[in-house]
Amino acid sequence: MMDELHPCILVVEDEALLAMDVEMVLRNAGFRVAGPAGTCARAMDILREDTPDLTILDFNLGTELALSIFNCLEERGIPFIILSGHSQRMIPPQYQDRPFLQKPYQIPTLLRMVDQTLEEARSRQVAH
Repeated sequence: MMDELHPCILVVEDEALLAMDVEMVLRNAGFRVAGPAGTCARAMDILREDTPDLTILDFNLGTELALSIFNCLEERGIPFIILSGHSQRMIPPQYQDRPFLQKPYQIPTLLRMVDQTLEEARSRQVAH
């Protein structure tokens, strides 16, 4: 769970080069990375075995949408950032309030969003 110094981030992305890029950016910033997972099934396998502090995921994973992962993360209270080539309007209404970053992304913007999302999650944990 939440390791203040080295939070764990699950990366769910079907484009291998982009997944490796996100993983490298996160590792270089000091985060632990779970995955990357390129399918809903692989992401769900990882989530059965681990509880990341945050998930960064693409909405469209090849021929499938990541809705089952969105639902699982929501049920478990795991914050997530949607990283997608689609417009935010394509995201189902119940998830449009989630942090959203459109591809192609800028590294500083991604890292700032990760830090903000983790900080909000920490604040919620302290409040409860």
